[in-house]
Amino acid sequence: MASPLSYDAQWVTLANRALLRIGSEQISSLDDGSQKANYCLQLLPQSVETVYSSYHWRIASKRIQLVPLADPPAYGYAYQFALPADFAQLRNVECASPYSISNKRILTDATEVYVSYLALPSVPTDMPVVIRDLVVRQLAYLISMPILRNDGASNRLLQEYQQAYGLAVTKDGIAQYQDDETHSWYDENR
Repeated sequence: MASPLSYDAQWVTLANRALLRIGSEQISSLDDGSQKANYCLQLLPQSVETVYSSYHWRIASKRIQLVPLADPPAYGYAYQFALPADFAQLRNVECASPYSISNKRILTDATEVYVSYLALPSVPTDMPVVIRDLVVRQLAYLISMPILRNDGASNRLLQEYQQAYGLAVTKDGIAQYQDDETHSWYDENR
């Protein structure tokens, strides 16, 4: 998936946190030309996309109504709707008729389409803290391979990422359950 993000100076803090996790010196800019900055710049998009597309994060979802494109699809349906530029993973599609997804577009005969999806962040502060931590851990793992060239250290970082990921999924699930409990059938019908 091609990222619509621009990794500018705001992302240096995340890169430096990842470099700190591997015991490396910090960078002043993602485009300072150093080897560490180049690895961070190259692997940061993969880190963000990996975390955002790995799970249906409730805390990172958006819901919008899509606008139909001017040109109808070549065949099969009356309308086509482009997925948002910040799209990472589709959670749900709501429309009045059957649909198909092709080439980052939703094809349907329905005139209104709503989607719930995970949106890639435009800046690090758009990320919930738990996801920001996962991105840092994923980036640390990815940059450790070329920088440290130590399989043991890289495997340890991967295990730390996987443990943090498991905890984050559990927390997200518990939060979803707690939200569901506050809006239970019993409470609504008392």
